[in-house]
Amino acid sequence: MEDKVTYMIDKDEINQQKMHLTITNRRPQYLRKSQEAAKREIERQLFKIFQKYV
Repeated sequence: MEDKVTYMIDKDEINQQKMHLTITNRRPQYLRKSQEAAKREIERQLFKIFQKYV
């Protein structure tokens, strides 16, 4: 993968009675080619795991 990965940031606020929480999620935003490579790798690893239970 690449060294310079940009991140998408999702922010959400939860208000529950007197509590005020701000949730910040950061997820990598890959280039199209890198994203496809990452997806293939994840699929390969999942297939390897599921093969154990067949």
